[in-house]
Amino acid sequence: MGPVALAEAFDVWATAGATSSRGLSEATEAVQRAMWTAFCAWCIHMRIDPVEVSADELKAYLRSREGSTSPSELTPRYSWRLVALVDRVVNFIAAKQGRSPNCAAAQLLEADFGLKHANAESKDPLPEVLTDAQDRALVAFLADSVPPTAAGGAVDLVSRWQDLRNRAGVALHRGAGLTPLEVRLLTVSSVFVDADVSKGAWKVRAPATGSVQAHDAPVARWARPLLAYWLALRKELEIPGEWLLPSTKSGKQWGKTAQFDSVAEVFQAAGLLGFKGGSYRLRNTFAVRQLERPQCTEAKLADWMGVDTREISRYRRVMVGSIDVK
Repeated sequence: MGPVALAEAFDVWATAGATSSRGLSEATEAVQRAMWTAFCAWCIHMRIDPVEVSADELKAYLRSREGSTSPSELTPRYSWRLVALVDRVVNFIAAKQGRSPNCAAAQLLEADFGLKHANAESKDPLPEVLTDAQDRALVAFLADSVPPTAAGGAVDLVSRWQDLRNRAGVALHRGAGLTPLEVRLLTVSSVFVDADVSKGAWKVRAPATGSVQAHDAPVARWARPLLAYWLALRKELEIPGEWLLPSTKSGKQWGKTAQFDSVAEVFQAAGLLGFKGGSYRLRNTFAVRQLERPQCTEAKLADWMGVDTREISRYRRVMVGSIDVK
């Protein structure tokens, strides 16, 4: 298989249900695509069929990465992830082509105790979250984005509409626990407004992504006025189409890179410096803050976030000081 065929094979694998019960997040897919591409390039250079790679060849590839990868990246856990990825993708291809399973990864892990246990839970890093002070500062900044006149129907900042869009997107990450892809796929009809207009938008319906079913995510009370304000501004600008947070006034869908950069811009505007991206940090913060509420069960949070209940246990390890997000 050539480079193009191998890249296409990864695309098929990444979108197939074989990847996981939830599919891949965008950030994970980007990292794994880069890992797979580098592995395939090495195999082609060494004239090795990736699907037929042996345990010794896989070990040789890991050794070759020591000279081309920063020490901080090529950790035992990173190596384990690389081996596990190769195992999943090559066997996915082998099954599609009717070839025998490849046991190279299993053989390598069995022969290397340190590598085999590199991904033990005790070594699994905790989900990154905002500190209590950072969270308070960000929530206050987002809440202050709605001017007092907005409640009376007046809408300003038309010339800075993208700033409001960016802040509404961050509010949906932090105040509803949405992923970047979910935020970009939201439509105007995804927003459900309380019968009492003064309460603003109280729920959004996140679309199905990969193997995840569509799910309803509650919007924190502090974020509802900002989302309602954005909807009013969007209407005043007469933006066509259904995308809730469009890229342009013509209604074009928000792009992945632009949306990623917007989060860092909002952090900076809020006085929180040094963050690059941060969508998942916000999602994680939403999760741990909700778990601090006695009435929020792991099952309920899993429904809100569209994940399996088993994934919620990792947030219990990050439990931090309380903050009012009701």
